[in-house]
Amino acid sequence: NIEEVETLPVTVTAAGYATLYAPVALTVPTGVTAHTVTLNGEWATLSEALTTIPANTGVVLAGAANTYDFTITTADAFNGTNALTGSVAAEYKTEDAYVLAMPEGAETAGFYIATKNQNEGAAFLNNSHKAYLPKTVGMNAVSYSFRFGEGTTGINEVKGENGNVKAIFDLTGRRV
Repeated sequence: NIEEVETLPVTVTAAGYATLYAPVALTVPTGVTAHTVTLNGEWATLSEALTTIPANTGVVLAGAANTYDFTITTADAFNGTNALTGSVAAEYKTEDAYVLAMPEGAETAGFYIATKNQNEGAAFLNNSHKAYLPKTVGMNAVSYSFRFGEGTTGINEVKGENGNVKAIFDLTGRRV
């Protein structure tokens, strides 16, 4: 017998994060947010929160420790940038990758390089409906910490009241 399901239950751990990957579009329930990931240096930058997760799109979930029911829905295919991929069924992966973890002593969760295990020579076991970051050329970090959005990156210039650059002084008060 085939049983039709309408929801996919997903547990967010005490660390406040989980990953998700599904072959169907899902509506994000209240109490949790879903984010795609772009890599920027040593940061895994999380996108603005999605209200619907398109089918075959890996996401990071952020929320209080709980099990949330994601309702199956319809949505357009994802057309943005996303470094995550995933598996529908649990499977051993042979390629090197970064997996969501919060190692002992870490202050927050992030993506850490998977260590080789003894099971069939695989790099790691990706559980069903979980996402991960495949390691590609140029990815040499041991881990990627989370960052929401791009944030402030610096001051480009100082302008006066009329848009003109005024005199600039150093920290000792000397005009430069």
